[in-house]
Parts: sequence; C-alpha cells; structure tokens
Amino acid sequence: MQVTAGDPGWPRRAGPGPVVALGKLVADQVLALSAPLVAGGQQRVVRTTTAGGAPANVAANLARLGVPARLAGWAGADPLADGLLTGLAARGVEVAVVRRGRAPLSTVLVHPDGERTLLTDRGEGGLEPADVRAAWLAAAAVLHLDGYDLLRFPEAVQAAASLAHAEGVPVSVDVAAATRIERHGTGAYAGLLAGLRADVLFCNAAEAEVLGLGGELPGWAPELVLVHAAARPTRVTTRSGTAEIPVGPLLRGPRDTTGCGDAFAAGVLAGWRAGVPVPDAVLAGHAAAAAVAGVLGGQPPP
Repeated sequence: MQVTAGDPGWPRRAGPGPVVALGKLVADQVLALSAPLVAGGQQRVVRTTTAGGAPANVAANLARLGVPARLAGWAGADPLADGLLTGLAARGVEVAVVRRGRAPLSTVLVHPDGERTLLTDRGEGGLEPADVRAAWLAAAAVLHLDGYDLLRFPEAVQAAASLAHAEGVPVSVDVAAATRIERHGTGAYAGLLAGLRADVLFCNAAEAEVLGLGGELPGWAPELVLVHAAARPTRVTTRSGTAEIPVGPLLRGPRDTTGCGDAFAAGVLAGWRAGVPVPDAVLAGHAAAAAVAGVLGGQPPP
C-alpha cells in the first residue's frame, strides 16, 4: 500500500446488524458471445438469467461472505421477479420489497475479452418516497444506495437516506456510470449526491474523473471516497490524503466483468461492518470482485 498522507479511517462506525442494499431489482439476461459481435451476423451464445442490479448484486455478495444482508426497495409483481426473489432468498438474502408493475430487464452481452455491453428495459413501476419504511432499516449496520436509482427515483432514495440519518445508520453510495452523470449534468448529479450526506462513496476511475474526485475532495464529497480501477490500484481518499492499494493478480483472465464493482463494494462493506481497517476492507473487496469476475453475470458463485 502506498500512502501519501495519513492512514485512511472510517468516517463512522458501522453497526452489528444487516447491511441494507436499497433500490430496484433487475433481471439480468447474460449472453456470453463466442466471437466479437458483427452487425447482421449470427453466432451461438451461452445464456444465463440471474437477479441483477447493484442492490441485488451487493446483497448476494454480502450473503456469500457470511454477512447478514437485506434487499429493500422495488421489485416487479410478475413471475420473472418471483423467481429472482426466490433465488436471492435461497442465497440467504433477506427480502423486504414493494411489488408492482413489470421487472426491469437488462440484456448483458459478454464479449470474448470479458468486457460487457448492457441493453436495458426499464420495466414498469418504480419506487416512491411513501414506499420507504422504517422496518427496512431496523437494526441496520449500513444503508447502501445505488447511484442509478438516485437518477430514476431521487425522492425515494433521498427519503431512505434521511431515514437512515434519523436512525443513526451510516450511508454509502455507489455512483452511476460516467456517461449517465454527464447526460444528467455533473453539477446536478453532485448536488443529488450531496443531498444524501453519505459517509462513503464508491466509484470507478471514469466516474471519479467526471465528478472531479482526482485530487482534493470537493466540499460536497463524503469523508471517504474509494475509486476502483480494474487491475490498477484502488485509490482511497479522505480529507487528509490518499492511499493506493494494489490489486492482486487474477489466477486467470476475467470471464465477465459484470458486477465486479458491486462485489468490491460488498467486500468493503463487510469489512466496515466488521470494524477492520479500511485497507483490509479494500483487499476484501478485491477478493470478492475477483470471485465474480470468474463467473457469468453479476451474482457471485454459490
């Protein structure tokens, strides 16, 4: 670990209860391509359908790590969502959702080099501020929020963050993709993030660049920002300085990068809940991401 100014620390202590991942439940239809995609061509694929979306991926990874995990938010009221919720419960995830409409569906094209392309059907329904309930945060260790849902359901996500603060529950946020942030407006999105008053922020290198998180933290930023960058070192930034934590080599190349950022967040959240030092939690995040990189889809191996 290379430290430029002080050892990073947690802004607040996490509680001993479940980690709550809040947002929408998505169905991921993963298509593993056998060759580069050619417009007008035809090829065989390997198809896998799993629960998806960052909240479900984070919750499933936490459960795999032996951490109590609760998925809260919105799920469709259709048979597709029924199966996804059953699968998450079988993994040990506590499910606490409102059901309405049709589940969102993401078709994930996994290219031969492990990179992926997402094609998204937003589904029908959503999460309303009135849906957010105190029972979702009962005895919670941390509330983890999704930056995509912050764009789609800003009032509901804000209501959840406000409830967490009222209950003394720490808050973490994983931001939306850089392209989505730019489309919405960087200043406007930073304003949405500021309104959540998060303790910890997760993003990748492109997202950090768009949000101006490459040097000193701007005033709106949380006290701890974690920037993951695939095989390059993870950057851990606080008001007092920056640490770089190297990523260990994979035993083999990635099969699919879908959900690696979610797995990283889960490993870090598990470490936060356990009270281990931030660098150790980041290493746990690297290990969780490596496990997901070896399977198709964003859900962890059983």
